[in-house]
Amino acid sequence: MHKLIFIAFMLAFLISCTSPHGPASIDNNRQIYDDKILYLSHDYMISAGDQIEVSYHIDVRKQDVYRIAVGDQIRVEFPHYPQFDRSLNVRPDGRVTVPHIGDIDAFGLTPMELAERITQKYEPILRNPNCTVALIRYGESIRELKEAIKTATRGQSRLALVQPDGRIAIPLLEPLRVAGMAVEDIQANINDEYQKIVPGMFTSVTLINAVGNRVYIMGAVNEPGYYQLQGPTTVTQAVAMAKGFRPNAVTSDTLLITRDERNNAVGRIIDIENIFDSGNLGKDTLLRQADIIYVPTSRLGRAAVLGETIRRMIPADLGLIYSLSESVNFIHSGD
Repeated sequence: MHKLIFIAFMLAFLISCTSPHGPASIDNNRQIYDDKILYLSHDYMISAGDQIEVSYHIDVRKQDVYRIAVGDQIRVEFPHYPQFDRSLNVRPDGRVTVPHIGDIDAFGLTPMELAERITQKYEPILRNPNCTVALIRYGESIRELKEAIKTATRGQSRLALVQPDGRIAIPLLEPLRVAGMAVEDIQANINDEYQKIVPGMFTSVTLINAVGNRVYIMGAVNEPGYYQLQGPTTVTQAVAMAKGFRPNAVTSDTLLITRDERNNAVGRIIDIENIFDSGNLGKDTLLRQADIIYVPTSRLGRAAVLGETIRRMIPADLGLIYSLSESVNFIHSGD
């Protein structure tokens, strides 16, 4: 009787510490809670459905000299061979094509540097092949980018929603995969890609909406589903958010699936029955983004929680966060 009273008291206490909102059905296209998310763990990884803001910082005036960019139009002229004169557009791969030579890298060079490079290429086949390179139309990529972001209400920025395939679409670039990455890594990748087409331009990336900051609770609980983390949350608090155990739950074999430092799946048995019996909440485990709790209706043997069994418990949308290329580890209770 004392045990039942203690469990009832603990569940009531834990529920009072969590958000008053109920869970949503497992619909990965919408957020569970209407409240603004204030809590993110330090190792939060971007998920499908998250929204990020890419802010653009463009100031070509800081460049000492102008360097040729993708989309620029140049004029190449040969004083002694006017038949080779050409107006050329810098292609997306940063190259131009000149007669009898073929493709030459132009991106990132000054007009004078490109003229020297073209002259060197022609020296084996022409006498005195000196040429000049002039800019006819330049800064096209910057103009196109400014046009794409000028309607943004937040200044020179673009909001990007992470699609179900884990990619975002932003101006001038091919869709970039960002799911499973930290914000600072996404920013570095975006800047690397933009430097290939717009020299001197850089961006900053901010996480605006984090619908992926959630845990999954499955099995013998009253309201299984996924729940948004509103603050530091333990396994027992998560169970309370799911309105507690069903009568047939085997709480001593609650399975927690989490990630190691390489994002490989790791299984751990949490003896919630012992936590309640002892009253020692210090044995509880703090949850991370994308953790999965499974409450069984029968005892789990070691073989039952290894390998493919754990893999099958990982929802498809978490495949962008969990690395499933390696074997699944299992940690005994008490390790």
